[in-house]
Amino acid sequence: MKNSNMSDINSLWYKVSKAAVGAVFNVHHAILEVILGVPPLQISSRVIAVKHYLKVFSDVRDIHQDFVISQLEEGNTSLKSQLRDVQKFLNWKSENSNNDIEPSDILIIEENDLLKLPNLSPNSYKYTKGMMEKFTEVLWQECIQNQLMNEGWPSFPQVSCRPLPLPVGINREIEVLVMSLFYPNNLLNSFLFNLDRRTWTSPLCSCLNGEQNALHLLTGCDIVGSDTSDKAMTILKICNGTLSSVGTHSGSEILWNHFSVLNCSRDSKFIELCVEVVEIEGLNLKRKIDLKKKKNT
Repeated sequence: MKNSNMSDINSLWYKVSKAAVGAVFNVHHAILEVILGVPPLQISSRVIAVKHYLKVFSDVRDIHQDFVISQLEEGNTSLKSQLRDVQKFLNWKSENSNNDIEPSDILIIEENDLLKLPNLSPNSYKYTKGMMEKFTEVLWQECIQNQLMNEGWPSFPQVSCRPLPLPVGINREIEVLVMSLFYPNNLLNSFLFNLDRRTWTSPLCSCLNGEQNALHLLTGCDIVGSDTSDKAMTILKICNGTLSSVGTHSGSEILWNHFSVLNCSRDSKFIELCVEVVEIEGLNLKRKIDLKKKKNT
């Protein structure tokens, strides 16, 4: 992929991602990708390049080896960038699966000398699908943290290449409602009220005991019930490490953290609780809104 055509590709990819999630309002592209469990195109491209060079180096008869070395010696910056990812993978592999790499190879890898990358034993270049999936998550996590930090976000979601564990045969409407719990600008009263108070006059949940947002629905709504809320809070604590990661207490209220619920999205039991909640008719959750009517008001 070249930078010259990435703008159009990313624009198309955003539209596909937004449609897949079923979002009405624009959602940050990075968050859409985390919800879907699909890494950014740039990350996928980098991983494909890593696998290519690992295969080149693993076969001493590969005619591309001499070309790669010559280009590296000439200072090809694009090649250097790709080989730094190969070096990163080998460092990661040596730290996480020492049994697959010979001690002599570990010493070479630790030198971080790109010119010595072709000098490893063939076994060191081997990888599995699961290994590459985990390495993809490493690159992805670094990327999203840098991106959101530069944009001023105070926290970051945990990425995963695993798909959402949605129940088989789930209704598309319920699927969209569940995914809407993982981003803030959804059709819940809290966001709509902050968006336009003339059109949506109250941020409150149907229980009238708090603003209608995802965290309230899952952990503090009287209509949902304490049994479901307690189970959801337990999973939230586990997936976010501690209660302080979920939110901070202000009296009896838990202050919203955008990524607390999203970080639980790969837990199948949590997804079951989300489905259970959005199916409760008494919550009066909006399935759709009339944006044309809003524009005319």
